[in-house]
Amino acid sequence: MRKVDHDSRREEVAAAAARLIANKGLEALTTRALAKELGCSIGVLSHYFSSKEEIVIAAFRWADQRIDLRMQEAVADESPNIQSFFPVIKAGLPLDVESDLEWRVRLNLHTFALTHDASLLAEREKNQQFRDLMTIMIAGMQAKGHVINELSAEDITSLAFDLVNGMAKNLLMCPFEEREAKAEYLFRLIGYLGSV
Repeated sequence: MRKVDHDSRREEVAAAAARLIANKGLEALTTRALAKELGCSIGVLSHYFSSKEEIVIAAFRWADQRIDLRMQEAVADESPNIQSFFPVIKAGLPLDVESDLEWRVRLNLHTFALTHDASLLAEREKNQQFRDLMTIMIAGMQAKGHVINELSAEDITSLAFDLVNGMAKNLLMCPFEEREAKAEYLFRLIGYLGSV
């Protein structure tokens, strides 16, 4: 029971850190600000995390787990085709308040990771997991003749992954009411990958 409480409290700290990062930027994430957000002492935080970088990685994983869950739910289609790929792409874009927060965390942590090895490794591992998940789905669609075979599953994955990452960053600059329309061309482009 104690382990569950410990894990639950760590997740609560990670979620609070993610909110601080998303709303005020990574520079706002101090142990003092985080303790205030959680209504606890700085000493309590050190019981759950040994460093700020560990908290940052936990916030990154918290955001990514939420994105990953949405993507896994979207991949759950038993007979995937190019149309069933659209929800996977949509799950990776900041089109609502929840995914907006997660992407803001990701972008703040991306910069942080460039100068912190443990964070960079965590981000690379997560990116590879996303790529592996997408490659399996695309290869399955190719095997059933739903997606063109002129490009490898790995190349299509890279194309989709890079487009989604770039679009997500650009969408964060737009008001919510414009985001769906701005993302439409990506779905048209992906539609061309379907077999005719």
